[in-house]
Amino acid sequence: MKKLFFLLLVLFVTINAPIHSKAEEQELSAKCKKMLEETKAEYINLVNNDVLSSFDLLEREPVVYFTASELWKNEILSGKNEVFDSLKKLMTGKYRGEKRLYFFEPDPKIGYILFKDINNNNVMLTIEKEQDKWVLKEKIVKEGKEISLETAKCDEQHFMQKMFDNLYP
Repeated sequence: MKKLFFLLLVLFVTINAPIHSKAEEQELSAKCKKMLEETKAEYINLVNNDVLSSFDLLEREPVVYFTASELWKNEILSGKNEVFDSLKKLMTGKYRGEKRLYFFEPDPKIGYILFKDINNNNVMLTIEKEQDKWVLKEKIVKEGKEISLETAKCDEQHFMQKMFDNLYP
């Protein structure tokens, strides 16, 4: 009797247990993805222009600049060393938009890390290469503008279109 009760209990739980299956994820359309990328690029451009203008660098053409992600990719290709480790420490942290390392002179021994912190302050770090590492020489913080990110509404439109496509195949 106990075995029968136990068997019925197991059978009941098995039949009524929720089915854990991953719902089919709908991909965003190519047009929507492009819209999202353009929105992100526009936001990053607005943030960087605000940071550059607060330090009177908007009109000054950099020789070259690198984003934090470009530096990480370069480290993957060239391998770990003290120079990248010291630069990585200076490039990490919380920020809005992109954190960029600028070189305004042909001499790559002095660089400027420019970014907007999470409190909307514009920050410029002057760094100098000494021996086998980068060293922070000066930090300047100026009040920046609050720039909001406009989100694209294409994902809602995309899912509505998918719903109508399924109604009228």
